[in-house]
Amino acid sequence: MGLNIIYILFYFSVFFQSNDQIFESANNYYSNGDYNSAINLYLQIIDSGYESHSLYFNLGNSFYKLNNIAESNYYFEMAKKLSPNDSDTSINLSFAQNMRIDKIEKLPISQLESIRDSIIKLFSVNTWKIIFLIFIWLLCISIILYIYYADPFKKKLFFNISIALVILSSLIYWISYEKEIDTEKVYGIVYPKEIEVWSEPNKLSELKFLLHEGTRVELIDKVQDWLNIRLENGTTGWLYSESIKSIK
Repeated sequence: MGLNIIYILFYFSVFFQSNDQIFESANNYYSNGDYNSAINLYLQIIDSGYESHSLYFNLGNSFYKLNNIAESNYYFEMAKKLSPNDSDTSINLSFAQNMRIDKIEKLPISQLESIRDSIIKLFSVNTWKIIFLIFIWLLCISIILYIYYADPFKKKLFFNISIALVILSSLIYWISYEKEIDTEKVYGIVYPKEIEVWSEPNKLSELKFLLHEGTRVELIDKVQDWLNIRLENGTTGWLYSESIKSIK
């Protein structure tokens, strides 16, 4: 048993050391302007089953330097998914988005929706769930203290605290639920130079519009080889699934 643990630890030590060395070599290639070699090494690390924000971020930068619209947008999106609040990733993603042919305006949102989006982006789903559990724990303590104390002032105090905690817990539960809904949404990047989008999952239907490489779409449904997609302006349509690389 002891030897097995040693072998496992040795394997992971060699694995991570090897990836660190490859990552450093890739960074050196990038610094010297050899972006293709850097990309090959970064992808080699991904193929080994490892992923990180810095890995995807560097891949996005490398593809951006080569003016590869689809790949740069895809890897910056992957980096943003792992570190949604990283400002450098957001800035570089906006640069990559500016290379896209399709200029799609987002649907206007109300001030309340804007506040809602700002709040749920503060933490991950798991963090919001932990905060909710903490408030539930505090609520239980407050109720116990309300029952325990006979003094009218203290009973009133813990009664009011309990009411406040019920309201806050409900609010945090709602935020956690909204965050989970947002997290479950699946997006993808268009890879072909140009792709046709149809009104139904067949080419006998109406051709609605064309999309071009690098455009991000929300993936709604799949029927055989067709994907139902939604654009940021709310427009929907169907295209071949092989033309989309999912951000996951």
